[in-house]
Amino acid sequence: MKNLPYIFLLFALTAVVFACGPDKEQSIVIPEEMDANEIIITQSQFDKAEMEWDSLSDHSFSDFILTNGKVNIPAEGRFDVSSYFGGNIVQFDLLVGQKIQKGQVLFVIENPEFVQMQQDYLDAVSQLSYLKSDYERQKTLNAENISSQKNFAKAESDYKSTLAKTESLRKKLQLVNISTTQLDASKITSRAAIYAPISGYIESIKVNQGTYLNPSDIALTIINKDHLHIELNVFEQDAIALEMGQPVTFYLPDNKSREFEGKIFLIGQSINEKRMLNIHVHLDNEKEGNLLVPGMFIEAKIGVKSAGKAALPISAVINSDEVNYVLELSHQENDLFYLKKTKIEVGLQDGQMIEILSENAFKPGTLFLSKGGFQLIK
Repeated sequence: MKNLPYIFLLFALTAVVFACGPDKEQSIVIPEEMDANEIIITQSQFDKAEMEWDSLSDHSFSDFILTNGKVNIPAEGRFDVSSYFGGNIVQFDLLVGQKIQKGQVLFVIENPEFVQMQQDYLDAVSQLSYLKSDYERQKTLNAENISSQKNFAKAESDYKSTLAKTESLRKKLQLVNISTTQLDASKITSRAAIYAPISGYIESIKVNQGTYLNPSDIALTIINKDHLHIELNVFEQDAIALEMGQPVTFYLPDNKSREFEGKIFLIGQSINEKRMLNIHVHLDNEKEGNLLVPGMFIEAKIGVKSAGKAALPISAVINSDEVNYVLELSHQENDLFYLKKTKIEVGLQDGQMIEILSENAFKPGTLFLSKGGFQLIK
């Protein structure tokens, strides 16, 4: 204890310089190091600075797989709108990006064939009533052997043929959204409205007013952003670490401070030609999808749990001149703590803990100063 006289002398000088009365706190004194790597503190200093001890413990860190991908929507969230029958577009006033509701009129087409379809339908309906009556009469007469089987067969054939024609025309008119419920000669029209099949936004428009729309042509595309997902590409060497439900943090390359959270809900089952695996991620908060646009390029971190690592609280590791140190308790004499400043190598870390790669340099149960060490190392 050759340094004790020096320590006591320093304490005395500190009391003279900093003491301001019995009710005032004394400043915490950091004694000179006994050598380049040893520091002494007193119990009083330890208490006043609210220092704490900690020892190495096993901690599971979340490592990350860095990847990239894009914002996308599922198949049910994108709808290409066309018409079952061709026609000239006579009403169209939509814009790209416009919000629409399911059932809203998108545009109106005109085709003379619609007139003929309605006329044929009304003709078939008017004949159907007579043919049904004749069929039922012939059926009764045939059952009583009053009428021949030939007459009954013809009546049955005419009735069922006209019934099939009526139903066929009714279905065709339904495909162009022309109602047959109250259709009569005064309501025959050459125009048909095309309605929105889903709610969402207009992603693209490929026609304009006056365009002739063929049955195979796509007039516009609607997207629904209620269930956006993220498509990521992971290198094949990282595929083995992927699991359903793993947390994913992603962000736009130009705005990394705004992070979005999600989880893996689908993992591809084959490697593509670029030697990558495709995975899909759902947002934890789907309302945040309103801030994203399908097709956006994003960068992501996939959380991967590692095995237990020897770790200390982050506050126990002190970085000085680009070198990491810990203060381990060498020994204690009465109310004096002898600390050894030890250089270490660190590995993984999260918000609270940091991996100590040089754990074998310390004896089991070694205590480290986990709070208050920054003020002891210059």
